[in-house]
Amino acid sequence: MKNFVLLLVAVICFSACKQDLTDIEKRIEEIEQQGKNLEKENEELQKESDRLKRQGEELDAEAKKRQEENEKIQQRLKDLEEYEEEIEPFLFSMEFVAADNPLQLIENTPCTIIGDSAVECRILNAGTTDKILIPRFTFQGSVVTINGEEAESGVTQFNFNRTVVLSVITATQIKNYTVHVNTYTGLPSVWLDTNSHVNIVYTNQYYGGYIKVVGSSTTRALGDITQGSVKIMGLGEIDWYRPKISDELQLAKNTYAIRFNSNFTILDDPRGTAWRLIPNNDDQTFLHNQTAFYMGRISNLEYTPRSHYVDMFMNGRFFGTYLLEEQIEATENKVNVGSDGFILSIGSEPSGNITFATDHLENEVSFIFPSSPTEEAFSYVGNFVGTAEEVLFSPDFTNASSGWQKYLDIDSFVDWYLINEIAKNEDGAFMANCMMNLKQNGKLKMGPLLDFEKAFGNVAKTDASGFVIKNVNWFARLFEDPAFVAKVKERFGFFYDHQQDIIAEINANAAYLKYAVQEDDNKWDTFEGYKNSRITDTWAVYQSLVVNMKNWLTYRMDWLKQEFDAMG
Repeated sequence: MKNFVLLLVAVICFSACKQDLTDIEKRIEEIEQQGKNLEKENEELQKESDRLKRQGEELDAEAKKRQEENEKIQQRLKDLEEYEEEIEPFLFSMEFVAADNPLQLIENTPCTIIGDSAVECRILNAGTTDKILIPRFTFQGSVVTINGEEAESGVTQFNFNRTVVLSVITATQIKNYTVHVNTYTGLPSVWLDTNSHVNIVYTNQYYGGYIKVVGSSTTRALGDITQGSVKIMGLGEIDWYRPKISDELQLAKNTYAIRFNSNFTILDDPRGTAWRLIPNNDDQTFLHNQTAFYMGRISNLEYTPRSHYVDMFMNGRFFGTYLLEEQIEATENKVNVGSDGFILSIGSEPSGNITFATDHLENEVSFIFPSSPTEEAFSYVGNFVGTAEEVLFSPDFTNASSGWQKYLDIDSFVDWYLINEIAKNEDGAFMANCMMNLKQNGKLKMGPLLDFEKAFGNVAKTDASGFVIKNVNWFARLFEDPAFVAKVKERFGFFYDHQQDIIAEINANAAYLKYAVQEDDNKWDTFEGYKNSRITDTWAVYQSLVVNMKNWLTYRMDWLKQEFDAMG
C-alpha cells in the first residue's frame, strides 16, 4: 500500500513538471518570433534610410544643377545688357485677335512673315469693311512703330486700309516690314443689299438696293470705297441651291446687272452707270474671260471691258468669286460711237430689245444701244447691215474700194476673229453675245469682246484643233478674199509672238485667285467633280486645271499656225 501511494505521488509530480515545460517552450517561441519581427522592421527601416539618403543626394544634385543653370541665365542676361547695341531687330510673329477687334473680326487672323521684309494678312470681316485694327506681335528689339507711330502689342489701333510700314527698332538699327492686310481672299469685296433683304427671284426686273465696293492694299485697283443706291437685276435664269449644311433654300451663284442712277467710279475704272457680276459657272479656272480680255487689250480693238475679280456678298451672305465687269455702254470711255451711234449684238437674248434678221447671219441682230431705236435709226442700221452683207456675198466682193471693205472695218474684224478663234469660243460663232458697233456714216466694226466662259477648251474637254469662227457664214466668205487672209496671217503672227505674255497673264491671275478658289469651293463645291482619291486638295486641283488650260492653248496656237501658214 505504501508503495502504491509513493507511485501515485510520483506520477502527479511528473505531470505538473511536464505542464510547466510546455508553457516555457511556448514563451520561448513567442520571444523568438518577436525577435524575427524586430529584425524585419529593422531591415525595412534601413531600406527607408537608404532611400531617403539617395533622395537627398538627388535633391542636392538637382539644386546644384539649377544653381548652375541660373548662373548661366544670369550671365546671359548680363551679356545681353552689355551687348544690347549688337542685337539685330527682328519680327517673330504678327496676328489680329478677334477678342481685341470685336466689331471687325469674327475669327483670329494669323499673318505670314515673308522673308525679312513683308507681312501678309488675310482677314474675314464681319459687319464692317473698314480695317481699323489692333495687331499683336512679338519681336526682338527695343520698340515697334507702324507708319512712324509707336505700337504696343494688343493695345494700339491702326488703319490698315492701305499698305503700312512696320519698323522694328534697336539703338543702332531699323528693320522695315511692308504689311498688307488683305480683305477675305485678297480680292476686292462687293457688298450688295436689296431693300428689306428680299431675294432676287425674277429676271429682267430691277430690285432696289445698296452697294459697297471695297478694294484692299494688294488688289489691282486700290480706289476709294464706293457706295450708293443701285438697281439690281438678275440676268438669265435664276437658279437655286440647297447647301449640304442646311435645309434652307438659297439663291445659287447667278449673274447680276447693277445700275447706278448717276455716274460712279468703281475700283479706279472710268465713270459709268452699269456693271455686271459674272459668276464664271461654266469656267472652273475663272480665267477664260480675263485671258480673252487681255488679248483684247493688246489687240487693235478700240475697247475691251474692264473687269475685276471680286468676292461678292449679297444680303450679308458670301456668294463666292465673281468677275465685276463693265456693262457695254455707248460712252467716250467705252464704246465710242457717239450719241447717235449704235451697239448691236448677234445672238443675244432679245429681252424686249428690237431685233432684225439677215439672209446669212446665223442669228438675229438686236439693239443694245439704243435699246429702243426710232424708226429712222432702225431703218438706217437694217439697211446698212443688209447692204454690207449683200456686197460681201456679191461677185465683186474683193474690190478694195467698192467691196466689203467699204462697209466692214478690216482691223476689228480680223482681231475679233483671231481672239475668238484662238480661244475656240463657240459662242463667238455668231451664237451668243457677239457685239458689233456702228457710227453714223462709219464702217461696221466687230467688238467689244464679251463672254468667253465656254472657251479655251473648257478645261481640256474640247479638242484644240479645228476651226469654229472661220465656219461662220460671214467669216467663211471673208476667207475667200486674199486680202483678208493676208491680214489674218499678219495679225496671228502678233498673237503667236505674244504667246508667253498670254501665259504669264494666266499665271498671274491664277496666283491672284489662290485663296478665292478655296473659298468658292467651300461655298459651292466648285471642284467636286475634279477631286478623287489621288488628288483632294482644292489648290492642287485648281492648279491642274490651269495647267490643262495652258497646255490646250499652246497646242491650239501651234495648230492654228500650221493652218494659217498653209493658206495662200
